[in-house]
Amino acid sequence: MSEIVEKSPSPWTQPTAAVAAATALVVAFGDLLLFDVEPGLNLFVFTLGIAAVLAALAAAGRPGPALLAFAAATVLALPLLETPSLPGLLLAALGLAAATLVVSDLLPPRFEQAPGALLRFGLLAPFRLLADILDRRAAASVDRPPRRLLRSLLAWVLPVAFGLVFIMLFAAANPLIEVAISWVQADVVLHLLSPVRLVFWLVLAAAIWPLLRPRLLPARSPMPVANAAPAAESAWFGEAAILRSLLVFNALFAVQTLLDLAFLWGGIALPEGMSYADYAHRGAYPLIVTALLAAGFVLAAMRRDGPGDRSPLTRALVYAWIGQNVLLCLSSILRLDLYVQVYSLTELRLAAGIWMALVACGLVLILLRIWLRRSNAWLVASNLLALLVALYASALVDFSALIARFNVEHSREISGEGPPLDLEYLARLGPTVIPALDSYIVRMDERSVRYRHAASVRRSLAARALREPTDARSWSWRQQRLVDYVAQRPIAIGSSAPQNRGGVINQQRP
Repeated sequence: MSEIVEKSPSPWTQPTAAVAAATALVVAFGDLLLFDVEPGLNLFVFTLGIAAVLAALAAAGRPGPALLAFAAATVLALPLLETPSLPGLLLAALGLAAATLVVSDLLPPRFEQAPGALLRFGLLAPFRLLADILDRRAAASVDRPPRRLLRSLLAWVLPVAFGLVFIMLFAAANPLIEVAISWVQADVVLHLLSPVRLVFWLVLAAAIWPLLRPRLLPARSPMPVANAAPAAESAWFGEAAILRSLLVFNALFAVQTLLDLAFLWGGIALPEGMSYADYAHRGAYPLIVTALLAAGFVLAAMRRDGPGDRSPLTRALVYAWIGQNVLLCLSSILRLDLYVQVYSLTELRLAAGIWMALVACGLVLILLRIWLRRSNAWLVASNLLALLVALYASALVDFSALIARFNVEHSREISGEGPPLDLEYLARLGPTVIPALDSYIVRMDERSVRYRHAASVRRSLAARALREPTDARSWSWRQQRLVDYVAQRPIAIGSSAPQNRGGVINQQRP
């Protein structure tokens, strides 16, 4: 059985009129910055605007939390200043959610409780505006009959209708009024009140309202059961089964670990007909699935006060097995690296490497959870923190440029080993690969076909970079750096012995 545990009312409360006025202000600000404009600096400025409104509403009674909330929202929105991206948007939304929970005193003091509070806020947030409107209508229906509201609306029909007639008559009699009315362009009004724009306002209002009037879904906690008898130990997942499983698993993993140590880390030659790329490709992803299954088993076996948690031998075997799983993840990363050296780096392979590193980090956190005797809530919060750090770094790093630099430096034309540079793939990555492509072109023979192909790709990418929107609201730091770079090097590189003069590389056209 369970019961609903109600959260105590927040000490940070604002009148409905103040929240409505602040929401309207932020919606107008968002319309000015975001509507019908490509994303860029406007996303960062809009996030700061919402954070500033939050801080202003809370500053009178809680200046300390208000400043902390504004600082947290700003730090998590910084990746949007670098470039607009999905990870940056997720981080900015998380920063605003955390900020509103801080100023409303709804963020729990314990680290492991924070993800639950954010989840309970996020699940309820999309419905808050509609729920509050319905609540107010229900309250109004108790106080005043619907007929009174209808009569109030009908009472406006006569003054509005006659008012329009009088305006038309005054316009016919007074040229100044006629000129003033002519300034009101119908197409401007229709554009301002277009259905798309109205939907945009509603979406913005629904997103902003819960930030200014936060509430959490009620939490549920189990009711204590008096004189409950201890559960009988399961025959198939009891202490004996867990101990035997760990013995078998450690033995099996030891074989795989020894093979990886010999062939991947020790450099022993593989059997005839098998390349390191084949060995790497067949093992990278299955071994990660193996590590995830192992993590699930450990969490089930080492639950607090369970049969595995009470046995010192079981704990020692779990430590050994987790250590082997961490080594397995590192071997998977090495396998991926060997595969990339043969077939070059791609976005998917880079994402796989990041995922493998996160799995290895999660295994280490499981080890710490058992060692420190922490709860599963602590483990979840720690893994989410690791994911947050990875997401923040991903939002700041230009992966297209990183992939291009790696593939150029490890291409057969430059290093003498590896695959030829895939120029078509670099073109699909976008204009930020231009600096890496330039370092490739200057080291090529300008009479070669590869040189002409690379120069053609470079010119196309440079034209795309310079065609990017010039609206100040769509500005981003990454795009500005690229535009400055291309402007300083307008021609697609040129001789086998380039000279740098004033930041411009001289070129003879191919």
